Amino acid sequence: MFHRRTARALALAILLVGSAASAGEGSEAPKADRAVKARLEMMQEVIDDFQVRSAQIESPAALRFRQHPLLRYNDQTRPGAGGAQALLDATAWRLGEHGRPLAVVTLEVYPDSEKTAVMTYEMVSLSPLAFEMKNSRGVVWTPSSTELAMAPLAKALEPADSKRARLVQMRQLARRFTVQAEWRGEKTECRLLAQPIDRYDDEAAGILDGAAFVFANGTNPEMGLLVECSDKSWSYGVFRLTAATLFAQLDGKSLNLPSKGAESPVEAPTTGTRHSIDLPE
Repeated sequence: MFHRRTARALALAILLVGSAASAGEGSEAPKADRAVKARLEMMQEVIDDFQVRSAQIESPAALRFRQHPLLRYNDQTRPGAGGAQALLDATAWRLGEHGRPLAVVTLEVYPDSEKTAVMTYEMVSLSPLAFEMKNSRGVVWTPSSTELAMAPLAKALEPADSKRARLVQMRQLARRFTVQAEWRGEKTECRLLAQPIDRYDDEAAGILDGAAFVFANGTNPEMGLLVECSDKSWSYGVFRLTAATLFAQLDGKSLNLPSKGAESPVEAPTTGTRHSIDLPE
């Protein structure tokens, strides 16, 4: 009996010491983890700061950003604009809570010192309807059209009856596309991310099912691909997510791609801008 009690006491003491150590570790999260969380909160604040209005769009939900990013990524292979360091952190967001996104906006953070960075915006409209988007940091975007052109996707089986089966079909269809990106004379083969970054439907628009895929350099998205279906057929459309030169093919045949957005006027359907920010501590 004495030995059992001693063993229990020893085990309890070890458990308490271990718990205390774990609590101590948990109360002081690593500095890097805190920085990752703080940057996401900063980018969320930037998105929340946008005011979106439209005389042509009545639905308030269509003019709101979804609360969580579609994708979070970085890219240590390329420097930023104006001599900034490699991409530290970035997020992609969808404007419009339901159906096909009204627009996709990416925020990218390029550090230029220990405490400051350059934040770049890449904005692409996926709607022919006009809207205005601006924030308190002086970013203004007023597209009145889109370069997205949905086209029939030939040689595709009739859409399946279930969402799960249609996702399998959409992945197979997306693999028929190939993409390369050229940046400062260096051409890179972009990989298709296996999971779509967005999934949606819109009965009023005749979209039974839809998904947004991206082709990426590492995890940095270069081109977006929409794959959509009605109850009988499939269609696709591509959109730019980079200032790099893109080359894309469908079944080995070259595709016409939207123009570059960097330095485009604020009314362009695809545009970009940047400004300096303080990095969160």
